[in-house]
Parts: sequence; C-alpha cells; structure tokens
Amino acid sequence: MTVSGREEALREANPILQPEKDNPFWRQLLRQLAKIFKGEVEIVFPTEWNNHYFSWFHSIEETGFRRELQYSFEEVKKSLENPELLFLFVTVDGEPQILLFGYSIPDGEAKAFYLDTLAVRRRGEGIGNIVIEFLIRWAQTKQYQAIVLDTELRDEKGIPLQRFYAKHGFKVVSVSEKGDVIMKRGL
Repeated sequence: MTVSGREEALREANPILQPEKDNPFWRQLLRQLAKIFKGEVEIVFPTEWNNHYFSWFHSIEETGFRRELQYSFEEVKKSLENPELLFLFVTVDGEPQILLFGYSIPDGEAKAFYLDTLAVRRRGEGIGNIVIEFLIRWAQTKQYQAIVLDTELRDEKGIPLQRFYAKHGFKVVSVSEKGDVIMKRGL
C-alpha cells in the first residue's frame, strides 16, 4: 500500500458492531475502577474504527508491547469484523488507560472467547486483576466454555505474564520454542 493509500485508509471510518455496549454488566466494572482512578472514568465502546481509536489503541500498545507485537490499522480492522466482539477502552479524563479486545472463536465443538489484547497503562495497583476477573464473569454470562489467549513467559519489561494469568485459573496449553505461551481457562 502506498503512503497516500495508507493515509486514505486511516481517514476512512469503518463501522464496528458492538453488541456489548449496552450490557449493564460493564457499569459494575466502571464502579470498581472508579475506586482506583482519580478523575472521570468512562468505558468507551467504539462504534467505528478510525484514526482516533487507532491512536488510542497504539498509545496503549506502546506502553506494554514491543514493536513486533503491535498491530497495524488493517490488522485491527480485520479482527473487528467478528460479530461476537468485545472491544473497549477505559478512559480517565478522556485519556485511554485500559484496552480490552477479543472475540469468539471455535474451540472444538464449543465456543471460546479469544482474549486478543488486555493492556493496562498503570501497573502494580491490581487493575489488571479487576479487569480479568470481570472478563471471566462476563464470558460465563455469555455462555462461553473457555477463554483462550496468547502470552509470553515474561514480557520485555520482565513482567511474569504467564504467572498473572495462571493466578486467574488459566492453564498452559502449549509453549513455542520462542517462549510464546497459549493458555486456556475453562468456564
């Protein structure tokens, strides 16, 4: 794609079907997070994929993921086409602080939720624990049989990601030679 073609793609707004945006379940998460964050806390369910939300997505990715793990505009756009999508930001005073992104995948005869991205800017305050526990409860209410994710033993900052997820009931399904870990939690 040429530079001008890429710029054109970034300007286009692509609608996103967000079936979860009106689910009252997320107000509970909002109340829980408001106890930690100072300022106006909101959950934003984007209804279109555009440069504004890509900049939010990228700004959160930059704080937690090395460059080769970050998504392009087009990669996210393709994933957002999934009809059973969960895509939200938690903002504080209009600034994105949390990114939660995933979708339904087949898991044999069952339906699983693939947690593509969970990223939290502030660390060491239990925010990730709150979000993952809400996600687990939400997935149970949606009749998913499992949550599946890809992670690493440790990220480039030394954060033991595998241990974080194991603490929440995820089990290792496989580990690649490069240290990529697939984990799964039955519901």
